[in-house]
Amino acid sequence: MSMNAGYVRLSRDDDKRNYVSIENQKLIINQYAADHGVVIDRWYEDDGISGYIFDRPGFQQMMADLDKDIDTVYVKDFSRLGRHNAKVLLLLDEFQERGKHLVVIDDNYDSMDSSDDTIGIKTWFNERYVKDTSKKIKRAIGARQKEGTLITRPPFGYCRNEKDKTVLEIVPKEAEYIKQIYDLYLSGSGYRKIATYLTEHGAPTPSMIQREREIEEGRLSKRQVASKWSDAMIKEILDNDFYIGTFRLKKRARNTVHGKDKRVPKEEQCIFENHHPAIIDKATFALVQELKEKRNRTNYRGSRGQWLGSEIPNPFGSCLFCKDCGSRLTPIKRQTSSRERKYYICTTYNTKGRRYCSKAHLIEEDDLMEDVLTYIKMCRNALCEVISTYDLKDFEAEKKTIEEKRQELHTAINERKSQLKVLLTQKVKDLAVAAGNEDLINETYDSMQKDLFAQIHGLEMQIKELNETAIETPDVKDKLKNALEVVDKIIAGGSLDRRDIELLIEKIVVDEDGMPEITLKYGLSNLIRYSPADEMNRRENTIIAIVMKLIVEDEREFTSAKYLSEHITDLGFKKTKQSILPYIELMKGLGILESTDNPLKPYNIIKSKEEIAQFTKDYLPDLSPETTAKQLSDDYLHSNNDDRRHARNGF
Repeated sequence: MSMNAGYVRLSRDDDKRNYVSIENQKLIINQYAADHGVVIDRWYEDDGISGYIFDRPGFQQMMADLDKDIDTVYVKDFSRLGRHNAKVLLLLDEFQERGKHLVVIDDNYDSMDSSDDTIGIKTWFNERYVKDTSKKIKRAIGARQKEGTLITRPPFGYCRNEKDKTVLEIVPKEAEYIKQIYDLYLSGSGYRKIATYLTEHGAPTPSMIQREREIEEGRLSKRQVASKWSDAMIKEILDNDFYIGTFRLKKRARNTVHGKDKRVPKEEQCIFENHHPAIIDKATFALVQELKEKRNRTNYRGSRGQWLGSEIPNPFGSCLFCKDCGSRLTPIKRQTSSRERKYYICTTYNTKGRRYCSKAHLIEEDDLMEDVLTYIKMCRNALCEVISTYDLKDFEAEKKTIEEKRQELHTAINERKSQLKVLLTQKVKDLAVAAGNEDLINETYDSMQKDLFAQIHGLEMQIKELNETAIETPDVKDKLKNALEVVDKIIAGGSLDRRDIELLIEKIVVDEDGMPEITLKYGLSNLIRYSPADEMNRRENTIIAIVMKLIVEDEREFTSAKYLSEHITDLGFKKTKQSILPYIELMKGLGILESTDNPLKPYNIIKSKEEIAQFTKDYLPDLSPETTAKQLSDDYLHSNNDDRRHARNGF
């Protein structure tokens, strides 16, 4: 049985003044059918779908039914079939090949009589219409993007003012979650760990918040609601500079009508800084971006930022490396009978054994923290000098120098490639005239080619290294000031946390003896040389000199472990009666003290004050005889350390 179908479509592309509704299209088709003694048996429709695309539910179903029971299709005009010129013309050919009847009422087209030569013009005009409409919309949106007046949906943490939709406001509860995400990331947690933490603590996801707002506004969308936080949600929040008050528009664009959105390079986006209230300060945001880049570069995973067997983030999670094999140091916590021990050990040694890394490179956290604190205190004055003398012209000059070097390397590579071409040409000529010497010629030219290839590879590696070189950005002065504030806080508090370390420390490499080599950011390590081994010797030499000074200041002509340990602890060097004994043994070896049988007077002082003062010169050559034990300890513990930029080796 022959069946007649009607197809109708309306989309947002259409000008509502010129294109009638779905119902009116059906009315026009029914009237035409009645005039020709035909009844429409079935309707296919697509409402709100562009004619530029052909993946429409109603249209696809109609084409599928052509193979079943549909013989004739009626449509109001060509633009209802589609607005893509080439595809519409192919569709007309398909109807004819399949032996199906297509009637286009307003354009007087009948597939049984295809003598109309203006069909291509009509379909081209329909396509031009949708493209012109697309251009106008793009131009209008582009103008509003450049002015920053385009109203977009704000991200998680913000909402628009009910009275003035151009005003963005912070949602306090959501802002707390945003800050918590940044704090957790800086504390060493990765995307997955943060997402799990938020889900377990019942934090609503961005889509859950959006759904609540839609319900409040009396509207619902078909958008899916995520009940759990994901890695992608965390990453999006950490990537988004909207949270520091920056408004970005034109982040994505399409090259064709209904094509796929593609990312627009940052330099081509419309950027408006300080556009709205910030939830995250710029220094914290910059630190997070720097940390993300470092973690990507070193294959960092959040779980490595935890003490083994614990959920407490360690402070040195992302910057501690083995000097010999280059792997990270694993944090380990052990509970001993007397205390909780925290230390770091080479991951390769810990997991694969000494065949792959010969030493453990073990370092105690307390020792590492003390070394870092000492170094940071030393850098305080140098940091002030860097900030006061920093000039943006230096940055521009450095940038220019690197660009010139990069250009020189590219020129050198092009020269080598030109030489290769000449070499190959000459090789062909020589082979043509040197019969019998082909092997010698091939060997000679192959050797020359290999040499040129090696040179090109070396130059390309130099370019790669140059591209990876970090050039400080022009806002480095603000970063340095922020670093100085952190240094002052560290010095005042006597400790530093994970966030401080991420801001100040570039890298710490530990050698096989457990001695750290600390590299600070902002080039400070180039200004101040620091060796923990030298500092350890200097500290021990200072303690030895203080012990000698305390013996000199003891007017009783004898001393004891209790007296020395109490006095040196009061001066800032914590020593028990047990831990002071090695120093007493040293004094006995030098002939300064002598053991007695009297427990009340355990050690006699047998050297004169002048002789003991001479012994102190062996450990601290510049020490004045008039310096007291308290002055010496104060100089070591509380000085600006200007004289410690080049620490001498101790005993």
